[in-house]
Amino acid sequence: MGTFWIFVIVVVAIILFNFAKDSYKENDKIVKEGGIRKKYKTLIDNFIDPDSGMNVTKETNTYCCVAMQNQTGHVAFHFQHTFNKINVTFDMKNVFLGEHKLEWDFPETMPQKDMIYQIETRTRQYMDNVTNKYQ
Repeated sequence: MGTFWIFVIVVVAIILFNFAKDSYKENDKIVKEGGIRKKYKTLIDNFIDPDSGMNVTKETNTYCCVAMQNQTGHVAFHFQHTFNKINVTFDMKNVFLGEHKLEWDFPETMPQKDMIYQIETRTRQYMDNVTNKYQ
């Protein structure tokens, strides 16, 4: 029985090592491209609007959060680069409308204007459905 557990531990260690190595390579690639804000400039800048309060609130090489907060809640867009993809999450919490979350995964090679169109279209449709409940 001891041999079995040693085998399992070795397999798990190999998997974790390979994942860590791939993750490091991906992070290094993004750093060489100038970080997430530079690589996805068109996408991220589209959601920054100081007039409405939407600003970058957190940023790393592979993650960026554009958000705003006020007395009634918050709205945030989270951008996370992972293994040749950009994951975008819309997160909203509002005392009147409740909590809402939408997610997208786009290939990193997809035109950023197409990403913006899909995000804005889906978010608009979703929020129209949410607000129609209160009419």
